[in-house]
Amino acid sequence: MRAHRALTACAVAVTSAAAAVVTAGCGGSSGSDKDKTIDLPSATPTASAPASPTSSAAKAGAPLKLDPAVAMPAGVKVVFDWTMPADPAQNAALTAAANYLQAVDHAVVKQKLQDPPLYAHSANTALAHGKDFVQANISGKLTLSGTDRFYQPAFTEGSGGAQATSVGITLCEDQSKLYSKEIATGKVRVTGDDPRNYLGYSLVVVKVATAHPFWQVQGLAVKEGAKQCMQ
Repeated sequence: MRAHRALTACAVAVTSAAAAVVTAGCGGSSGSDKDKTIDLPSATPTASAPASPTSSAAKAGAPLKLDPAVAMPAGVKVVFDWTMPADPAQNAALTAAANYLQAVDHAVVKQKLQDPPLYAHSANTALAHGKDFVQANISGKLTLSGTDRFYQPAFTEGSGGAQATSVGITLCEDQSKLYSKEIATGKVRVTGDDPRNYLGYSLVVVKVATAHPFWQVQGLAVKEGAKQCMQ
């Protein structure tokens, strides 16, 4: 289990019915169990980003193609245990979600709150959540070690289609083999199994309308100890 991953509760709602996600409670360091719902503003880019795939030629089962900027160093592995969908919008959105999730780990390893990939692949509540987690590790002088696994993605009803501009995604994370590592000593804090290692995510991924459109995670809700994620 990585340290300081329990963050302030957050939940999102979007005006587009096609991208609506189920509001979920978030485990928070503040101890509050209250859900918060936020309306996202119109999508505007906060940083330039490599385009996520939008081609109608997307094929089910094709390899996930991550942004090279989020590549991880030896000692930290991020696994996306799923099959990519054929639907072009779902494919692009799921790729964007993977880029965001790995960008958060990347920023922790780099010990860089202003890490460009994090800003490229997220905005709004998703960016705020990522920054909180990165800052907590920087303040604790901790990096990561081990394997972070994401799996069991599903798309909310109505998300997808060639004309989609937003997609809702739910997925799981297993942090049971991901550990905090003390930067000063190199000591890895190996912990035992804990229900809190299993997190359930609800994401809103938005197609940002620029000269070269790209997909970006803008809404996020996280719940620790998600029973549907315990395998």
